[in-house]
Amino acid sequence: MARAILILLVLALGVLVGRLTAPGTPAVPNQGTPRGLSAPGGSANAPFPGQAAPGQGRPGGFASQGTPGSGQPLPVQLARVEVGTLEATRQVGGTVVPAIQANVPAQVGGVVVRVLKNPGDPVKQGEAVVQLDTQALQLALANARASLRSAEINLATQTRTTLEARSRLEAQVRSAQAALQAAQQNYQATLRVKALGGASETEVAQAQAALAQAQANLEAAQSALADNLRAEQETLAALRVAVEQARNQVAQAELNLQNATIRAPFAGSLLAVSATPGAYLAPGATAFVLAQGLRVQFSVPPEEAHLLPVGSEVRFTLGAQTYPLRVEQNAGGTASGGLVLLLARLPEGVRLPLNAVGPVSYTVALARGPLIPVNALQSDGSQLFVYVAEGGIARRRVVQVLAQAGDQVAVAGLPAGAQVVINPPPGLLDGTPVVAAAPGPQAPGSPSTPPHRPGSQPQPGGR
Repeated sequence: MARAILILLVLALGVLVGRLTAPGTPAVPNQGTPRGLSAPGGSANAPFPGQAAPGQGRPGGFASQGTPGSGQPLPVQLARVEVGTLEATRQVGGTVVPAIQANVPAQVGGVVVRVLKNPGDPVKQGEAVVQLDTQALQLALANARASLRSAEINLATQTRTTLEARSRLEAQVRSAQAALQAAQQNYQATLRVKALGGASETEVAQAQAALAQAQANLEAAQSALADNLRAEQETLAALRVAVEQARNQVAQAELNLQNATIRAPFAGSLLAVSATPGAYLAPGATAFVLAQGLRVQFSVPPEEAHLLPVGSEVRFTLGAQTYPLRVEQNAGGTASGGLVLLLARLPEGVRLPLNAVGPVSYTVALARGPLIPVNALQSDGSQLFVYVAEGGIARRRVVQVLAQAGDQVAVAGLPAGAQVVINPPPGLLDGTPVVAAAPGPQAPGSPSTPPHRPGSQPQPGGR
């Protein structure tokens, strides 16, 4: 029974299969997928996002430019790495100041009679600028000269008197010496006569007294002569000093009279005149301010001061004219406000108004190394890097920025001659095939036509 049932089932299955495969029975058609869409699970012929399907794209049937993941090189802008010095131009404010400035004071006091020059006037060395009243100074000079004459007369009188007295005293000394010699001879002769019995004691005593008197007279004459000699050394010396002092007073009075005309100590131009006609100008008070030469004063940050040693060139612009300057003074250190003060010398023959203000520009060398455009730099949040095209492949290279100026940076970590990618397009990764983009009229980095991948052929049936 069971065997019969099994045979029936096999027969029924055979009939069913025969009907399904019988000639004239249409099978269900395969509709596929619409052109340009991917079948479930993906198709080798389906286009990548942004890529045209085969047969579509540029005229002539060429495939469109490559994109990330398309297998075609990605067009990129490249820049060659050059090793050099990165320089930057700085600009600060500058002011025209005098190279030398002096407050010229009055050496003597007096009433101002005339002001001969005005502020801004050029003056020569020794040229008169202010004139003071000289009446009192002339009178002082006359009195000094009279005092000198009186001292000279006193010295001459005392000298004559001393010399005349000396002659007399010297004669008295000679006379006393002769008298003493005669008294000595008389005393000796009296002693010899007494020894022979021809002279009394009284006569001996008288001869002895005469000898003593002659000795005293000689000492007195010698003392008077010594006083006369001492007078020459003391009294006459004091009188000579008095004459010298009187001469100094005359010289001072003459100098005061000369100083009543206040002159320029050096050639230059007047910045200011403080003296006013009719006003009293005290000794030591400023009569005028004199300046010589022109300099441009400016300040730079301390970290750049050493980049502008003496002799460095800077530029000063006033109006539409730019003047080349040379740094003349760089004291270093830090001035008030955290800046360093510098002075620069103007070219010979250039005259600018004092206190004129304009920009000072100068160039500083920031760093030396490989130079690349700043738009080649990329950051992942922790490192700076660039993409370098090596054999048609983009390679990521970590770099260190040394300095930046404008649209250029100096870096470390790249060899000279390397080709860096600037303005990296979205999707560029390490290992992406790349090709140099052709220049075009569009923005930098935008090729005018899609790049042609080496070895590609026109797509047949291109529409």
